Amino acid sequence: YNVVFPHMTSMTREAVATVGLDPKAASKCKNMFALGICFCIYNRPLDHAVDFIRRKFAKKPAVAEANVLALKGGYNYASNTHAFANTYVVRPAPLPAGLYRSISGNQATAWGLMAASEKSGRPLFCGSYPITPATAILEELAKRKDLNVKTLQAEDEISGICTAIGAAYAGNFAVTTTSGPGLSLKSEVIGLAVMTELPLVIVDVQRGGPSTGLPTKPEQADLNQALWGRNGECPLVVMAASTPSNCFHYAFWAGKIAMEHMTPVLLLSDGFIANGSEPWRIPSMKEYPKITPPIVTRAPEGGFQPYARDEKRLARMWALPGTKGVEHRVGGLEKDSLSGAVSHDPENHERMVGLRAAKVARVQDFIPKQEVVGGRRGELLVVGWGGTYGHLLTAVRELQRRGEQVSLCHFNFIHPLPRGVREIFSRFRRIVVCELNSGQFAGYLRQQFQEFEFLQYNKIQGLPFTVTELRDEFARLLKS
Repeated sequence: YNVVFPHMTSMTREAVATVGLDPKAASKCKNMFALGICFCIYNRPLDHAVDFIRRKFAKKPAVAEANVLALKGGYNYASNTHAFANTYVVRPAPLPAGLYRSISGNQATAWGLMAASEKSGRPLFCGSYPITPATAILEELAKRKDLNVKTLQAEDEISGICTAIGAAYAGNFAVTTTSGPGLSLKSEVIGLAVMTELPLVIVDVQRGGPSTGLPTKPEQADLNQALWGRNGECPLVVMAASTPSNCFHYAFWAGKIAMEHMTPVLLLSDGFIANGSEPWRIPSMKEYPKITPPIVTRAPEGGFQPYARDEKRLARMWALPGTKGVEHRVGGLEKDSLSGAVSHDPENHERMVGLRAAKVARVQDFIPKQEVVGGRRGELLVVGWGGTYGHLLTAVRELQRRGEQVSLCHFNFIHPLPRGVREIFSRFRRIVVCELNSGQFAGYLRQQFQEFEFLQYNKIQGLPFTVTELRDEFARLLKS
């Protein structure tokens, strides 16, 4: 590192001296002085910034002039001193044409949930308890009463998810948001959602643990809890977003799967992508498919059977309270496979356990086939999931430019896994699974694909991977 200590305050005051501001007001311009240094280091023209400042402070010409002078002062200081040995040019990214804005992961998650509500025609309800780093989702949703969003800040995590299940029963697209400790508290009620077969999205913005752990640091250590952290045979769909902007996409798909398949869906994010931001091309909602919940509008001939299923998805019908002729029971006790009456029959219980598992497995037929970045076969396949995507992609591309036979297989759909995974794994000599935990996804893959050997590269420091450490590890594996 080349550390430079500019006398920022005194140089800013000198730069704006001709305007006549008092020393306190003049010192406030030093952020523009620092920005001017950055403009020089990154070879950026000042025109846009100067125009922006003059428009922003049009009614305060003295303030505008002082900020412009400070900006130019910082630029001239960086240009004329030898302290900054290097300057940089960041080329425009090859992005598709469209209207872009900056968006954070938590904001994108909230908007994706609202988009799913719009496409389904079901009002959105979020019952949550504030917890770092997931609170911003609740805050963002609470702003949107104009879009028929209802939010409840509950007194604790369990109350939050219980209100969401009640809202789902009443016909709302129901959501609850949390982080790892809150997910632990919600686990019993997630089991209730599985038993009642109601649509529910649970968003877990992961952080370092266990217990209170590292509340502001990212980790991927909730995967086992997401997959298995409930009593009994209690399967649900597990997904993971991988960038701040695609939190919108996967929140939308979590809602679509939950409502069309009548199942809880657990969407994993983490502190790194939740608080991070990036340019996001604002989509037309025509790009997203309709969501068609299986709502029963009237009693069928022969009477309503609440656990009769659609053959394609194995989803039961969504019977809303107040609909004549579809009165039925819900609750945590096992139900008859058709009538919904409480049942302790052993064979019925085994049949219902199988049906709930098969319903989740059927989701595989409705999600995209797994893709690979790079060649379809080669020496090394890098495997990741969730928020490690950007670092893994950059490291793999750098090695690809060197001519190495390395590819990336990154997962967003985790349970069930997408189609085509076994074929992808079979075409590479070595497979290394990279994750910010002690190897939870690697262990899960070993259960699913016992014929392959999975190497691991793990980091549990409350920090994301760096491209350098990944690139060096992949290079070592390619040489060995």
